[in-house]
Amino acid sequence: MELATIQRALEGFLARVLKREVHVEGLAPLAGGASREMFAFRLCEGEADSGSELVLRLDPASGRMQSDRGEEFRLLQIAAEAGVSVPRVHWLGELSDGLGARFLVMDRVRGEAIARRLLRDDRYETTRRVLPACLARELARIRRIDIGDQRLAALCERAPSGEDPTRFARHEIERYRTLLEAADQGWPRPVLRFGERWLLRRAPAASRAALVHGDFRVGNVMFDEHGLTAVLDWELAHVGDPLEDVGWMTVRAWRFGCDDRAVGGLCSREEFWALYERACGVALDPRAARWWEIFGNWKWAVICVLQAASHKAGRFPNVELASLGRRTAEVEWELIARIEDYDARTT
Repeated sequence: MELATIQRALEGFLARVLKREVHVEGLAPLAGGASREMFAFRLCEGEADSGSELVLRLDPASGRMQSDRGEEFRLLQIAAEAGVSVPRVHWLGELSDGLGARFLVMDRVRGEAIARRLLRDDRYETTRRVLPACLARELARIRRIDIGDQRLAALCERAPSGEDPTRFARHEIERYRTLLEAADQGWPRPVLRFGERWLLRRAPAASRAALVHGDFRVGNVMFDEHGLTAVLDWELAHVGDPLEDVGWMTVRAWRFGCDDRAVGGLCSREEFWALYERACGVALDPRAARWWEIFGNWKWAVICVLQAASHKAGRFPNVELASLGRRTAEVEWELIARIEDYDARTT
C-alpha cells in the first residue's frame, strides 16, 4: 500500500475516533523486524499544532507469525499498569478501517533499537553497562503480572492444562514442531529432529505459571544514552515458564557478533542470572535456564526455516527472509554445542 493511501485511511480513522478533523504529517516507515510494518507520524490539529509523535503498527495483508492485534493492545495496557516500560497505546483499528489489516496506534518512544549500534557506538557506553540490570527489572515486572486478569483470558485458555510440571516446556516444543512440519513438508532436518528429542527427554519443571513475553531480547528493546526506554514486540506473548524469556535472551543470534558475552552481547549468563534473582526476589535454576537457552536456539532455527519457506513459496518474496533460511545451519551448530555443554555439566 502506498504512503498516500495509508495517510488518507489513517486520517479518516483518527477523525472518527477523535470526532474532529485532524491531519497526519511526516508519515514514514520505520526500520523493524520481518513480521510487522511500522510507520512514524505526527498527529496535528491545526496550523499551530506541532503534533503528537505517534507510531502506526500495522499487520501485513496476511501474516507469517500470526497474532491478534486486540490481544496485543490489551497486553500493552496491562504491562503499562504493571510498571513495564512500554509505549502507551491509544487506539486499535480494525480491518474495516481502510488500512487492509488490524493495527495499533501508540506513542513514539525516544531512542532506538538497532543492536549493532548499542554494542559498538561510543555514545552507548553507559547504556551497555546499565542495560543488563534494566532488562532484569523489566522481566521481574512482567513476571509479576497477574495472569488471572480477565483481559488475559484468551492467553490463559491457550495455555496447557494439567498437573505435569513440564507441560509448558512440552507445549512449546509441540507448537514449534507443528510449525516446522507444516513448513518443511517432509524435508529431512536431522539436527532439528535430534534437538526436539533431546529437549523432550530433559524438559524442566516450571516453578510457576507466568506471563512470558516470548521475544524478549536485545533488538526488541528501545534504548538511549542512559538506558532502556521501552520493551517492544509483544506478539509472541503467552502463559508459560518465566525462565523461557531468560533463556531466549542468551540465544547466540542476539549477541550480534559479541559472542563472548552471552546475554545480548552485554554480559555473561551468570552476571545476568544474579541480576534477575535480585530483581525477582527468587532463586534461578541454572540447569533450567540453560535448557531454555537450548530450546531458544532450536526455536530460532525453526523460525528461520519458516521465514525462508514464506519466501520460497512466493507469498512474501523478501531478501531478509531468504537470508534467514541460510542461517539455519549456523543455529544448528550452536544447538549442538549447547547440548554438548549441558550434557558435560550434568554427567
